[in-house]
Amino acid sequence: MPLEKVWAETQAFWEKRDPRQLIKATQEPKHLMALLFRYYLGLSSRWAIDGVKERQFDYQIWCGPAQAAFNHWTRDSFLAKVENRNVALVALNILEGAAQILRAGQFRSFGVPIPNEAFEYRAQRLITESDTSKEHEPSYA
Repeated sequence: MPLEKVWAETQAFWEKRDPRQLIKATQEPKHLMALLFRYYLGLSSRWAIDGVKERQFDYQIWCGPAQAAFNHWTRDSFLAKVENRNVALVALNILEGAAQILRAGQFRSFGVPIPNEAFEYRAQRLITESDTSKEHEPSYA
């Protein structure tokens, strides 16, 4: 969209909400730019919520530190590539990892010597409904 049109829509929004923002924007170029960025940021999350297909590459998903932690966890695994991820596979890996770590913790609490590596679950190619091959079966340690 041309910058002039974005600014016109931004002005229309702020005229109704807080006209002082427009006065400040005419006096401070950085504030004008900030209002334009807010326009885009507001719409990019709305496009994601509404599922606007033609703006799919502009989607903004607010997720906080959990997404960064997930990306760190999958960094050296096959799930590092977004195209390898699907909801079922991610969910199964989280459940499998939680079960493995809980099991290791229970054994350790009973006095069984458990190495620290048992508490470091790595993503695996677990079976999903669409993947029934034997090579992807989870290993139960």
